[in-house]
Amino acid sequence: MLFIWGKRSYGSVQSVGNTSVKTVFGHFWYLPLFPMASYYVESNSKACYKLNGFNWRSVLFGYLRVWLPLIAAIALFMTYAGDGSLLVGAVAALCIAAFVSTYIYDKKSREQDVAKLREMMQRHFGVAIDPYACLDNLQAEIDQKSQAGTTESLEANWYKSAIKDAFASKQTQELALLRARCDQQDQPLQQQVLEKVARAA
Repeated sequence: MLFIWGKRSYGSVQSVGNTSVKTVFGHFWYLPLFPMASYYVESNSKACYKLNGFNWRSVLFGYLRVWLPLIAAIALFMTYAGDGSLLVGAVAALCIAAFVSTYIYDKKSREQDVAKLREMMQRHFGVAIDPYACLDNLQAEIDQKSQAGTTESLEANWYKSAIKDAFASKQTQELALLRARCDQQDQPLQQQVLEKVARAA
């Protein structure tokens, strides 16, 4: 008997532009069994950026979007075969409704401030990711982009002053916000960034 197992991505959520969050699962016969890691995945280039933890919405929806249709199919088969009751039919209907609701909920519960930051990354770096959620530190790439076009060296905390500078250009402001997101342990700074993005929205 042929056995199919391996790794596969499921649970696409929080899509911004061409980039979404997906979770890689260990699977058996393409049925997700256990999560391994969550990633930002860019659909065109297939570039992946590992997150610094599981995205639990992606994990949950990864399970639900595969197992719910399977359970619904089994229940419907039992109903049409004459082996099912009204309860079995109700189970099938509930599974289908829950499956559809995963997509509706994901669309309705979008975090607007984080989405705006990801859109900034899309404009400047071509991929809609949030540096705060990434395992790899992206500060070198952001510093290099900010350094381009000038011979002056950047100060160590240039982004902290740029965020507060009302006369800074839009590009400088956006790169400063993105660079600040790399300081994942500085929670007061993260709160300041999200508040500024919310005010600008």
